[in-house]
Amino acid sequence: MTEKNIVSIIIPCFNAVKYTKQCVESVLENSTYPYELILINNGSSDGTKKYLKNLKIKSEYLKKLRIINLKSNYGVAKALNIGISESCGRYVCYINNDVIVTKKWLEGLVYALDADKNNAVAGTLFNPFEDKIFVKKAEKNKNVISAAADKIRLSNRHKIKKAKTVHGLCMCVKKNVFKKIGLFNENFYPCFGEDIEFCERVKKYGYKLVDATDVFIFHYWNKSVRSKEFEKQNKNIETVMQKHYKKFNIPKKHKI
Repeated sequence: MTEKNIVSIIIPCFNAVKYTKQCVESVLENSTYPYELILINNGSSDGTKKYLKNLKIKSEYLKKLRIINLKSNYGVAKALNIGISESCGRYVCYINNDVIVTKKWLEGLVYALDADKNNAVAGTLFNPFEDKIFVKKAEKNKNVISAAADKIRLSNRHKIKKAKTVHGLCMCVKKNVFKKIGLFNENFYPCFGEDIEFCERVKKYGYKLVDATDVFIFHYWNKSVRSKEFEKQNKNIETVMQKHYKKFNIPKKHKI
């Protein structure tokens, strides 16, 4: 497909419809860069399919909405690869459905990618897994998230930092990179590790990983993968997580 100067946002959804709604609403509210939205229902058994079916949205910056319903849980990597094959943007941004994005997030990611021709993947700052207090505050009042994002955006304006890896909770990639190094590895089923392994390949090909440090997003952490259906498919989620972190030697914390 013809690549346009837009971002193709891909959101794989597996249950946790409450968080999917919040994620989509935040994208609509805070995306002021041209984009298409690709929502992939990965065999959800809750109200996700119904929610997506009734989703009717309009936005000045939304150029196209695509909804893909998969019959079963194909895993995160395969869902992403399906979305990428259907995308038409110059950039592909993958976010988890339990993420809340903030003001100017797309502009920050695109700026970080375009700052250097070898910048292939851009990530953001986000709340650490261990920061339970911040999560509780954010759940009670979403303005806490906006306030944190505004402060970071102003203090880190256009600052870009080299990254060891970029987490799949929010990962923006120049689409032509996929043509050169391949898509996500579907052997990482149902989840965990596909983002890290992809980043390792990116570095091997001589490309750079960066963080747009003026972009902050909020992550609820594992709302989809903690569902009973997901745990039936992967009974050793914690073991798999620790294995991948150890193998690729990345930090468990991402400090703001």
